[in-house]
Amino acid sequence: MKQLAYAKTSRPITLRPSHSIESLYGQGYVYNPKLYSEDYSHFSSDVLSLEALTGRELSVAGDAPVICHAGTVTEPALRLLRKAGLKVPASLYTYSDEEGYLELLQQLEHLNKKVIFQYPHPSEKVSPGLHWVDPAVHAYLCDKRSIPDLVPSGHFPERRMMSLAEILEEKPQLPLVLKSGDGRPTSGGCGVMLVHDEQQLNSVDEAFCDLSKIIVEEHIEYDENISVHYAVNPDGEIRFLGKSEQIVNEEGCFRGSWISVDIDEKIAPIAEIGYWVMKRIADTGYVGVAGFDVLVKGDRFYFIDLNVRFNASTCGLLLYRDIQRNYGKSVMRLCNLEWTSSFDDLVPVVEKYMDSGQFVPVGFLDADYVQCGSSTSKVVGLVIAHCAEEAETTLTHMALDGLHPRE
Repeated sequence: MKQLAYAKTSRPITLRPSHSIESLYGQGYVYNPKLYSEDYSHFSSDVLSLEALTGRELSVAGDAPVICHAGTVTEPALRLLRKAGLKVPASLYTYSDEEGYLELLQQLEHLNKKVIFQYPHPSEKVSPGLHWVDPAVHAYLCDKRSIPDLVPSGHFPERRMMSLAEILEEKPQLPLVLKSGDGRPTSGGCGVMLVHDEQQLNSVDEAFCDLSKIIVEEHIEYDENISVHYAVNPDGEIRFLGKSEQIVNEEGCFRGSWISVDIDEKIAPIAEIGYWVMKRIADTGYVGVAGFDVLVKGDRFYFIDLNVRFNASTCGLLLYRDIQRNYGKSVMRLCNLEWTSSFDDLVPVVEKYMDSGQFVPVGFLDADYVQCGSSTSKVVGLVIAHCAEEAETTLTHMALDGLHPRE
């Protein structure tokens, strides 16, 4: 009887995205989710988490080739993804360090490949001819200074450009929000500072951004912190992918989200404005996905950031329907998890929660493959449940097994 019961719960599952990278962009392109290394400081001091991002969208690539760190596609990692029912593209372009990454891009250029970059790269390092989307357009869309051009008036916080010297001299009313205004891309709450007291201003240095180009933004006391997600194909057709309720730490950095693909009455007006914004973005020639961060206060809402690329929640949203259909669960929490023992010891822990129908992994990074002095491996995945309380309980049990949410 036990064998029969186990066979029933471990039946083969196939999970496919509602839209794949290949179906969104077309065939013949190479997908590149990697940040350029000189921009790392604008995203995170955790290099391992940044490299883990390169394996996060493997499960929604379709047959599109993907550039990724070698530590994301080890045999144990790929075996876990396939066991989850996910399809991994047959063609993977891997690198182990920055020198190898740049050499890889040169090789792709010699092969006359077009690359779908998710983050801008400097033209002096990477040939503009390698880009599928015009790099000037891409840089403009990733620039926080472009928000007033793309979002209708009244739906973003009041803001102005100032230098740090001007801020210190004028002493504007606190609290306020500072954002990097030098055009370099940021994500996950990095490149953003919530300022409560003057002392924080004295700690701002060039690591934050060019100190002559700082966006000073009105601080919004919000009820909800959400993102709305869209995709646009080469024909200009725009689709709403879903929403995510963001989970942030005390510093305001992204640490996960609750995801849903439905438009309820409450977010309908937000989704409508988001569609308008995505249309403006599509009019520049952009093709792909985007997620817009929105603060909700009563019946008012403010678009505070436009992430014109795959977002942390995008993969889960694309897989949501198939996961719901296979597992009969509609509550899903995207998690960034950490493991400090060997990767071999991690495998049975992840399998335990996969076999119990509580967890769907979408990406891994084996820390042993990254030379950065840290041994913390990364797991990106979805805790799935019938209710939020059940999902939180699963996370508690995972932590007791040594798999902790990133702090």
